[in-house]
Amino acid sequence: MDWTYILYYISGFLILIAIIVALFAQTSVHSAYNKYSKMQSSLNMTGGQLAEKLCAEKNLPLRINTIGGNLSDNYNSKDKSLNISAQNYSSNSIAALAIVAHEFGHALQDDEEYAPLKIRQIAIKVSNVASRFLLPFLLISIILSIFVGMAGTIMLGVVVIIYALALIANLVTLPVEINASNRAKAILNEMVTDSEEQKAVAKMLRAAAMTYVAALFVSLVYFLRFLSLFLISKRD
Repeated sequence: MDWTYILYYISGFLILIAIIVALFAQTSVHSAYNKYSKMQSSLNMTGGQLAEKLCAEKNLPLRINTIGGNLSDNYNSKDKSLNISAQNYSSNSIAALAIVAHEFGHALQDDEEYAPLKIRQIAIKVSNVASRFLLPFLLISIILSIFVGMAGTIMLGVVVIIYALALIANLVTLPVEINASNRAKAILNEMVTDSEEQKAVAKMLRAAAMTYVAALFVSLVYFLRFLSLFLISKRD
């Protein structure tokens, strides 16, 4: 059997695995959050107070905002804002402090002009723009492949490029997130002396990091799937 067909069938099987991995990662992070949001920290401060303390210590004039949603916390490099979900802002749980410290880790990256963060921002912008055209190009490639084979192959090649950009974006995102988590652990380990709390922080951040690992795996599998389709179409 031709290797392109082998890649096609293997990628089809891996898509099922990728879906399971993604669901497991999402379930794990929500499970960890539910568990550690009930575990109170020995630090006498909420997520919002931790953010203010870290900004003062590092002399970072960030805007600290409360936002809606669950696990919606983020750092916005455009307006230099630390956006904390209302639940984490007012909670002094392990989960809340770990998440706030992680997002502050991104603020430190931005302040230091951390190169991988800059690369990630560019990759995500390019990937987001390209992804808007994914469905139209995919539909056009299917239609053209029926009537004009070569044109359909060309459009399918564009789809492969779009998936390649998504893969690159996820690939550069993973080390940025791991670095932010390592910064968060270092910050909280200096403030918290209890070993059980330190382990809980590490587990919470590890569960969150696995969602990015899963996203990378999913994007890789879909890239391989459409690459195999392109190669088969090009050959036929």
